[in-house]
Amino acid sequence: MASVSSTTLTLSTTSSSALGKTHLNSTVGGLDIDALISATIAAKSLPITLLQNKNAVLQSKINDYTTIKTTLKTLQYAAKDLTYASSFTGRKATSSDEDVVTASTTNGGTTGSYKINVKKMATITSNTSSEITATDGKDSSGTKATLTGGSAFDTASLNTQIDGSTIKSGNFYINGKSIAVTSTDTINTIANKITASAAGVKATVKDGTITLTQNTVGADAKITLGEDTTGFLSAAGLTSGVAVAGVDSVDKRTLGDAFGTNLTSGYFSINGTFFAVDSSTDTVESIVKKINASTTAGVSAFYDSTTHKISLTSKTAGDEEITLGTSSSGGTDSSNFLAQVGLVQGNQVKGINAQVTVNDVEVTPTNNKITYQGNTFTLVGEGTSIISVTDDIDSMVTKVKNFITAYNAAMDAVIGKMTEEADSESTDASVGNLFGDSTLRGIEQSLRDYSSKVLSSQSTSMQQLSQVGITTGTAGVYDIAQVQSGHLELDETKLRAALASDPSAVESLFGNTNVNVDAEAVGTGDGTTKTYTLKHGTDIIGDPVVKVGGVVYTLVNAADLKPYNPSPTDGSTPVTTRQFSYDSTTGKITFADAPIGAITADYDYDVSSGSNAGIFVQMNSLLNSYTKYDGVIDTSIGANGYLAKTISYNSDRITDLKYRLSQEQATLYTKYQSMQTTLQGLQSQGSYITALLASLTKSSSSS
Repeated sequence: MASVSSTTLTLSTTSSSALGKTHLNSTVGGLDIDALISATIAAKSLPITLLQNKNAVLQSKINDYTTIKTTLKTLQYAAKDLTYASSFTGRKATSSDEDVVTASTTNGGTTGSYKINVKKMATITSNTSSEITATDGKDSSGTKATLTGGSAFDTASLNTQIDGSTIKSGNFYINGKSIAVTSTDTINTIANKITASAAGVKATVKDGTITLTQNTVGADAKITLGEDTTGFLSAAGLTSGVAVAGVDSVDKRTLGDAFGTNLTSGYFSINGTFFAVDSSTDTVESIVKKINASTTAGVSAFYDSTTHKISLTSKTAGDEEITLGTSSSGGTDSSNFLAQVGLVQGNQVKGINAQVTVNDVEVTPTNNKITYQGNTFTLVGEGTSIISVTDDIDSMVTKVKNFITAYNAAMDAVIGKMTEEADSESTDASVGNLFGDSTLRGIEQSLRDYSSKVLSSQSTSMQQLSQVGITTGTAGVYDIAQVQSGHLELDETKLRAALASDPSAVESLFGNTNVNVDAEAVGTGDGTTKTYTLKHGTDIIGDPVVKVGGVVYTLVNAADLKPYNPSPTDGSTPVTTRQFSYDSTTGKITFADAPIGAITADYDYDVSSGSNAGIFVQMNSLLNSYTKYDGVIDTSIGANGYLAKTISYNSDRITDLKYRLSQEQATLYTKYQSMQTTLQGLQSQGSYITALLASLTKSSSSS
């Protein structure tokens, strides 16, 4: 491979680090000193360049190993998914007529065919109040605020243009919004402008009188007049003080305001659930919300703003009772709310149960639903539907396809890097960096072995993957490209046939031999003990998930454990995670800080190993040895792996060599500086001698 870098040490050529002063010139006796020193340093920089190139290759190995580890992890997940018992107990329910019955099922639900005959659907019990009216006689729907002016304009003048004498061009404000008046406006156009503005009111003119009406109902809706430079509001006789306030609808008024002394603070009950009433703050609307928020009353409430009635409906269809407080010794209506709004037991319309048969046997549904042997049938309408509950073979086939996709991708990644040869023309450090790598060769061979592995402990009809359609290619056909790729192929027809005829044998072949531990009670931290033992710690597949008091801790290498310290005061790096380490050889976990509280652990562990374990259990164990924290690949690429250590060692050497060369550069400049001084002295002496000889010659000639 060609050199990936031509890095040359860059050092000062203009000043002497030893002398600390600028060079007087760059030549000595006609020699280019800068060029000489630069050439010398460049030649001696070659070891640095070589070390930098080595580090580039080492880093590329780390990057490629990391990519391969990710593909192996994906394959591990796909293989592990084929070892769960739930993968083989999935069920699928289909209905011949979903307008009559819809169906769902759970893993392990009983398979079979179910004839559902719905003769009558269940209905819902309801109770409706009387029309709710306020005792003061105000409109139940509420009213809008209005503001009426005086009879300022006679009929004849309604379409007269503004003449500027009484009303001038300018602006006036309603509810903080500006309405412009121009000389071409009429009283009618001004009214139209008010209505079209964002003031939220409608303006009407009748018999010379202007009336403003708020667009929204309620007491909070006000009509406020502001600055007026036109004189229009005054001319129209509009002043804020004579506005008629709106009234809230009866459901939004406080109960005390709407019903006066007929209703007091207290309680009422529905189906034994009590609801508090505060006449000074509660409204019909808030009471309805309280009822709907209840998880125990068993009813839903609705206020109809058109009829002004409250409706209660049972949440469960069928022969259900809605018991109001006034009809039960255990209930109450001390607030008189139920009586005031006319919610009385006599208004109840009771629901009826559904009439249904399953395979000609009469059953009683609950809320129009039937639960039977792990299956749920939901009634939709009257009629007959056939429900078929079968094994969910589609789901299993999809999982096998996902595995094959992940397997082939992993083989591509491993073989691709292992067989990639170095290219002398390439400047990419990753090209050929893992050619013939022994770790990759081991992964490749181990994965290939599973395609032909025989589980002798299984029945002869189900001992190899090829017996369920998972092969390396068509039998009897030699395809060199297929062999070299290491890819697996799936005969879906064969897999479906195996799953349909003997799913338990397929399950045994694949291997449901690992057990999931959910929230193992490891112990209770006392704030002093740091090390605890997991029950199945030495057989764990993957990494355990450890929690203390429900907080998930972070797994790190034992040598890297650091106490939790998110805000250090000594300038050190913050530690924002709570950490623990795990020793798979002893099954022990060790915390960086002695925990306080309940310690739990989630993990999977292998209950079987060796040649009798399911094929995908064995594959999962193999892959785990490569992908787990501090596993085979991590010994190369981890923080303490040999690649990282070598890069660190080379970097230290580079730093040392650069320092030495900088010192040597300074020394060379010092030497050449001395030579320059010496030569200057010799040149001066030579000039003096030359001048002296010339003088002596002249004197001799004169004599």
